[in-house]
Amino acid sequence: MKTTTFFKYLAAVATVGLIYTSCKKDRIQEKSLNNYSSPNNYLDSKKQAEQEFVITSDSSNGPIVGNQGTNIWGSRHCLVLPNGDSVGLPFSVKLVELYTPKDMIYYRMPTIASDTILESDGEVRIRAFKNGVEASLLPGCSWAILMPNTAPKNYMRVFYGFNGTNAVDWTDNPASLGVTTNFNPVFNTSSNGYLTSIVKLGWVNCDFKRGSANNHQLTFASSTDILTNVAIFIYFPATKTVMQVFNVASGSIPDGSAVKIVAIAVDGSGTLFSYSQNLTVSSTSQIQVTMAATTDGALTTLLDGL
Repeated sequence: MKTTTFFKYLAAVATVGLIYTSCKKDRIQEKSLNNYSSPNNYLDSKKQAEQEFVITSDSSNGPIVGNQGTNIWGSRHCLVLPNGDSVGLPFSVKLVELYTPKDMIYYRMPTIASDTILESDGEVRIRAFKNGVEASLLPGCSWAILMPNTAPKNYMRVFYGFNGTNAVDWTDNPASLGVTTNFNPVFNTSSNGYLTSIVKLGWVNCDFKRGSANNHQLTFASSTDILTNVAIFIYFPATKTVMQVFNVASGSIPDGSAVKIVAIAVDGSGTLFSYSQNLTVSSTSQIQVTMAATTDGALTTLLDGL
């Protein structure tokens, strides 16, 4: 009898162990999160193409005109190559135009200056090349540009881009970038948009700082998705500001800001995923993200509606 009872006890223990192991495996499976590949290839496929203009004559008095209406008046006599040589004919001018939040998101070009949001009416990148070698402006020289806008504001300033910690950062002080000049950093306005003379080639932003003494931060987490390769952006409609989130934590967001959050991801099979939310930021808080399968058309519509 004792032997029979002992074997029954062992059988019961084994059964409990199997049930526990099975439940443990189920819990592990339940906690398996969706993983994604980098969305950069997708975003690159959607971003504005760089336009190239080959300049073959010094006699033209008209501006270079971009696809979206950017005007550039620039002389090769203001250019210098890295070895100190002047630039002869022909030479090339390359232009990127970003005038919508959708295009800024595709290009991953946030409008944030040292953690301060910038009210923005557009970003452009203007570069000059001779035989594939990039040129810069001579000290004291400038090129004139017009950034199109049907209702330009009289307080917007010229910001220049430079490499920041995670993305391009911005400054309205070219001296901090090694450019000595007496230029006026405030755009002139006309019925066609914003006019200025730039003293440095590269990224130029039409902006105004909109910082606040009372700021909050959003962090992002998910019980369904690994967010490592999810591109997260925060758009501020009132100031046309694009903020990109790095390491699942936003920059400083002024209290009371109405924002639109957009997250974009692509899985290993190429399926597109997204998440979006509108909210007013009144405290430091954590946003729970749940990605959902979407299409290129639906995501384009979402970004067009920002």
